[in-house]
Amino acid sequence: MQNKHFYYWILPAVVVTVLIILNYSGVAVLQAFVAPEINREFGVLENLQSLVILVIIFICIKGAIKTPSRLEKVIYVFGSLFFFVAFLEEIDYGLHFYEYINNIAPEQKVVTRNFHNINDNEYLYEVRQVIIVTLVIFFILLPLLKNKIQNQYIKHFIADKMIITTFIVYVLIGGLLVRMLPKLGMPHNPSLFGNHQEFEELISYYMILLYVYEIILLKPSIFKISKT
Repeated sequence: MQNKHFYYWILPAVVVTVLIILNYSGVAVLQAFVAPEINREFGVLENLQSLVILVIIFICIKGAIKTPSRLEKVIYVFGSLFFFVAFLEEIDYGLHFYEYINNIAPEQKVVTRNFHNINDNEYLYEVRQVIIVTLVIFFILLPLLKNKIQNQYIKHFIADKMIITTFIVYVLIGGLLVRMLPKLGMPHNPSLFGNHQEFEELISYYMILLYVYEIILLKPSIFKISKT
């Protein structure tokens, strides 16, 4: 991949920073662009998340078509199915489109809209901790230890060290900046109040996209390793 600095940290840093500034701008039309009051699912933030997941699915399908290995085909097909479910979860299985098109009254809308928010986000904290630990292992620890790992099969699944810069964007911009601006007095977007982690989610999906792109499309098949 050429222009690694652009794709790994400049692009996500610029895009998410702009979205955060718009979100806390206090200008209604700009805040609505990020997450409209009618439903944040219609905003560019949520739709960018969905778009990134769709690209991941496309890469998995392309990898399944390209690889001669039946095992890899199965892995990539299951990967595409997994992320398709993640896509459905992100769009609430299309409920917000259905409710908007049919002009469903707020009191008649479905309360439990997906599985990851079931029971009023009862397990949200635990789920987020597991996700963060997984991201740290795959996108910080393993890339740093890559040169010390001798097993070529394990090394095959370790991301490029540049992904560490994406994780730094995840922490500094998706994590710290989005929490710091309200404390500095910048106005909240009512549609996203209490949901600042959506910016983190966008970057985390993007990190996964970079990883999947590298493993499936840039690296040779893992079954060619033993032949080299």
